[in-house]
Amino acid sequence: MILVTNDDGESEGLRILLEVAKELGSAYAIVPNRQRSAISGAVTLHKPLRVHEIDKDIYSINGTPADCVLFSVYSGEFEKPELVLSGINWGHNAGLAPLIGSGTLGACWQAALEGVPGIAFSMLRTHGRWRDKKAWGDRELMKKNVHTVIKKIKKGLGPDSFYSVNLPDDLSSSKIIFTNNLQKKIYKTECTKRLDPHGTPYYWISSAKAKYEKGTDLHEVAVNKNITVTKISLSFFEGK
Repeated sequence: MILVTNDDGESEGLRILLEVAKELGSAYAIVPNRQRSAISGAVTLHKPLRVHEIDKDIYSINGTPADCVLFSVYSGEFEKPELVLSGINWGHNAGLAPLIGSGTLGACWQAALEGVPGIAFSMLRTHGRWRDKKAWGDRELMKKNVHTVIKKIKKGLGPDSFYSVNLPDDLSSSKIIFTNNLQKKIYKTECTKRLDPHGTPYYWISSAKAKYEKGTDLHEVAVNKNITVTKISLSFFEGK
């Protein structure tokens, strides 16, 4: 059984990934009921979770991506997954920062902690029209590439690790690049001070793109238009 989740909620990327999952075996999706990007592996501990059916085999809960994994494993409402697929996220998760902050990757971190293999899929996008189905591009080409990636890394899937896969915005001639050379800084952070109508200051954290560094995963995705695959193992933290 395969669980499909994400941090965007119901989206075309989710449906594409669920279709791929169903071609591999039995699958269902549990997603947050609203956008939960950059929430990392946060877990809801101080309010009840409620589940709602969106469509056939697609459900939402008022929680985080990590909650979706925990709900799937422990609620008894669904068959426990043997694999977690997270995504397809609108926007890449290349570089080191998403390992800490991404909700898409946060679902796979939680899956690894539960002993369930996971793969996080993200796609480079430069605009915010993620609710527009047409903006996702050629869905059949995307499905084909996701299938190819899963086939290549299937033997490497294990209970204490997961893979982070980043797809370029142009898949017409992409190669699959296995790399752990992750760009350290992918954004230049800015903290802007402004005044509200009452003259009281408030602050807005935002960011601008950093320069792509040659040889890194971000350069491969954004410049060379290749698919990057990075394996993240819990063994790093266990001294193995």
